[in-house]
Amino acid sequence: MQTEKQLFYKLTTPFALLMGGCLAIASYICFLNTGHIFNNPVLDRTLNFLLIIGLFMRIRQYRDSDARQGYITYGKALLTGIWLSFIAGLVYSLYTIILYSSHPELITSYLNIMQDMIKQIYGEHALNDMMAQIITTFTTPFSIGLSELFGKFIHGLIFSLIIAVFIRKQPIKLI
Repeated sequence: MQTEKQLFYKLTTPFALLMGGCLAIASYICFLNTGHIFNNPVLDRTLNFLLIIGLFMRIRQYRDSDARQGYITYGKALLTGIWLSFIAGLVYSLYTIILYSSHPELITSYLNIMQDMIKQIYGEHALNDMMAQIITTFTTPFSIGLSELFGKFIHGLIFSLIIAVFIRKQPIKLI
């Protein structure tokens, strides 16, 4: 007999891997069309949409599965969304590391955009050169992938907080 934790991981992890794969495929299609993925509002909205839809579908399917018998608490729905977001973010961050490692021009483009942003913020201040140097030093495919993992996890957490409100369902207690 499987424990509740084993059943939870068995029911949610494959879908989370699929979600992360869908995020990576959408990003790669955008990369093929535009040549970059950083600072792309259309891609950001698309990835957020896919994340929201994936979270909603899987949390609802998990609630309606035989294991949950159609009931789920807010906390369990939130935990499910957090787990899904973490695994999907992990897959997407691995894809990002591979993409930035295999296409060094993406890091150059990333650094140019970041330096333009720094110039807009600091102007011709002395901090401009120092900040540009710090960003150039610490920007690697791994650091970009780590920031993508953190970003997808935080987005998933925020979306899960909202989705769990609508998905939760308690059994009716008869007196």
